[in-house]
Amino acid sequence: MSEEQVREAVARYLEYLELGGREPDFTGLDAADRAQVEEILELLAETEGVGLNTADPARAAGYGTAPARTARHLAEASARDADRNLLWELDAWLPPGTPVDPDGAPSGFSLPDLPVDGAWVLGTVGGRVRVWRIDVAAAGQLETDTSHMETLDRVFRAFSDTAAICLVAGDLTCLLLEPQDCAPVIEVPQGGLAVRRYRRPVQRVGEALAAYIRELIPAWEALPRFEPATGRPVDVRTLATEAARTSVGAQAASGARARYPKKEVLTALGEREAAAVADLAIALFEGRRTPGDAEAELRRLAR
Repeated sequence: MSEEQVREAVARYLEYLELGGREPDFTGLDAADRAQVEEILELLAETEGVGLNTADPARAAGYGTAPARTARHLAEASARDADRNLLWELDAWLPPGTPVDPDGAPSGFSLPDLPVDGAWVLGTVGGRVRVWRIDVAAAGQLETDTSHMETLDRVFRAFSDTAAICLVAGDLTCLLLEPQDCAPVIEVPQGGLAVRRYRRPVQRVGEALAAYIRELIPAWEALPRFEPATGRPVDVRTLATEAARTSVGAQAASGARARYPKKEVLTALGEREAAAVADLAIALFEGRRTPGDAEAELRRLAR
């Protein structure tokens, strides 16, 4: 009996249950190893910690039947199938790289009118979208039922980064709700309290979320193409001279409003000081002076 072969066989079967594909064939194992693999899989299937999505028909390998299914096991397998189908739908429709993470928000709220069986959150540029799989056959059944929208309003207020909540039914149709759908609204001009209502139609979840995410992502204008040959040369001396003259001229102009002796000093500033400041700026640009040298030179010019 090879313990390594048994571990590898169990791992391959678990991978098949989680990811699908072709069921592994264990006919290459000897009878003892095959019996041990069967025993381990049956034990895992009967534990609450690990529910296996095994099928009821006999295994393709031809050495026994699948473990007996209890009502709880069947319910767990059905839920896993529904989750897998929903995630496949999101993967097929959403932009590549869209983060899809488990959402713990429903566990923090009492949702008696909204049976949430699975929850995920999509991170987007314009806010997070919470995708909740609910125990309803088709989303159209909710179109006339707004009893749970008050509860969803509390979710929006508790999680301010939530842009929308997507309620997904068993047939993968959905209703997409935004904060303004669930919050109380005052009608204009009557001034009365408007009833909560669905503003978006029932749609397939992949189509609805893909379109909504496109709405959230801002439309960026295309960047212009940069051509190195079209760049204009920069005359550093001209720019430095103009900037120095502007700065020195502003100081000289402020001298007209100053008191003596500051007035006399500022009004005396002119072209000579502007040329000295321009030379200092050019020396800094070319690396011939350091900021410390520049500070000392400015103090000298001031004296």
